[in-house]
Amino acid sequence: MKQVKKAVIPLELTGLGSGEGDSKSWQVKVTLPAAIGTEDMAVPAGQSLDLQMLAVAISEGVSLSVSGATFAEGSCVRCLQPVEKSLDFSLTRIYYYPDVLAHLLNEVSDDSSVYADLDEAYQVQPDSRLDLEPLLIDAIVPQIPYSVLCSPDCPGLCPECGIMLAEAEAGHHHDTIDPRWSALADLLDE
Repeated sequence: MKQVKKAVIPLELTGLGSGEGDSKSWQVKVTLPAAIGTEDMAVPAGQSLDLQMLAVAISEGVSLSVSGATFAEGSCVRCLQPVEKSLDFSLTRIYYYPDVLAHLLNEVSDDSSVYADLDEAYQVQPDSRLDLEPLLIDAIVPQIPYSVLCSPDCPGLCPECGIMLAEAEAGHHHDTIDPRWSALADLLDE
C-alpha cells in the first residue's frame, strides 16, 4: 500500500508558560503545503495565511485559538466558470498532552462517548510543537459554500449545445424530436 505523506504545519509553543492559565498571543505566517477545501472549492496549496493565534495552557494541554482570512478558488457547479471567494475563519481547539490523550483514548468505549472524535492530530508533540493543519482544515472547510455558484441565479449551461445560458440569446432552445418519430420527420423533409 502506498503511504501518503501527511502535510504538517508546525507551530512552536516557546514562550508559553506551563502554569494553568498562562497564555501567549502572536501572529504567524504559514504557507499551506496542501490545498484545504472540497472538490468544488479550496484554498490552494502554496498560499500564505496570516494567522492570529492565542494559546492558553490548561491542565489537559493547550487551548489554541486561530483566526484569519483567506480566499478560496473553485468552479461554479452550474456553468463551470472560475469562482473566487474570500473567507474569514476562527476556531478554538484543545491540543492534548500525549499522556492525557492516551488516557482519554483508553476511556473510549464502543458506544458513543464524549472523546470518540479524538485522535492524535490534536496532540502536543514532545518538542512542544503543534500541527496546525487539522485546526486549519476544521476552521476553513465549513466556511466553503456547500454549492459553489458564480451568482445565486446562475442559469448554467445549455444541456443540448453546452453554451452558457447567461450569455445565450433570449429564448435559446433546441427543437428536439422524439427518436420514435424521427422516421416521420424524415418524410416531412422530402
